[in-house]
Amino acid sequence: MKILGVACVAFLVAIQAQAQGTIELGIRGGGTFTHGYTVLPAQTLSPGLDVPRIRNTNNGIGVGYLGNVWIRKNFDRFFIQTEISYTSLVLKQKAPIDRIDVAAASEFGVILPINLQPGTLFARLNTTSEPTLNSINIPVFIGKHGREGQWRVYGGPTFMFTQKAEAIRTASGQVGANPAINFPGYTITTITDQVDLTKPEEAGILQVKKFNFGVEFGAGITLLKRLEVDLRYGLPIGGVFNDRGITGFIGYAELTVGYKLIHF
Repeated sequence: MKILGVACVAFLVAIQAQAQGTIELGIRGGGTFTHGYTVLPAQTLSPGLDVPRIRNTNNGIGVGYLGNVWIRKNFDRFFIQTEISYTSLVLKQKAPIDRIDVAAASEFGVILPINLQPGTLFARLNTTSEPTLNSINIPVFIGKHGREGQWRVYGGPTFMFTQKAEAIRTASGQVGANPAINFPGYTITTITDQVDLTKPEEAGILQVKKFNFGVEFGAGITLLKRLEVDLRYGLPIGGVFNDRGITGFIGYAELTVGYKLIHF
């Protein structure tokens, strides 16, 4: 209901500002390209058992997709445009963890074939994560066009309603030796798990928000009167995670092709 309410308001803003001007309606689809990093604060799992601060650095460009319906109200010197999009953003990250208690490494899916008390063994890990966020996005743009609509530039807020979020994680590394218990060391082969980032019992501090607010700006050209090509860049404001201790930067680009269905 909230999504439909915001959509109705956005569409009314786009088509009712003034009587003059043309209205255009179309569809659009294309790819999303996400980059960024996150810094996770240190966590205490239990007395004497901690997960260290982790900095996830960018691990390449994550490729997703989007599809939408858009409406545009044209005036002499500017236009107002709004859309309803289904968008998938993929963020690729990696992080080396120099020292972590093996008892805490279970947070990354690492389980040794023996049970030990905290503080007995420590590991060095190499981890990757690939979170995917699927959302319904409703941007509202104000822009300027030129040459009878052949080019345009625009920007404005976007409202993002999370529909699905999950992360695929991998971990590998080495558990150090401990002569006091006659443990020679242990190689951790690559472990992969998948986490639902909408469920707090699975995601922990990585649980994502149900609603995000962002900004987008872009430019586009119109070809053959009805075919449109657009390039945009967007930023979620305030991060996508519930935990305010998580810091970092996430940005995404969109390259889309649209088709103008109605012009009147």
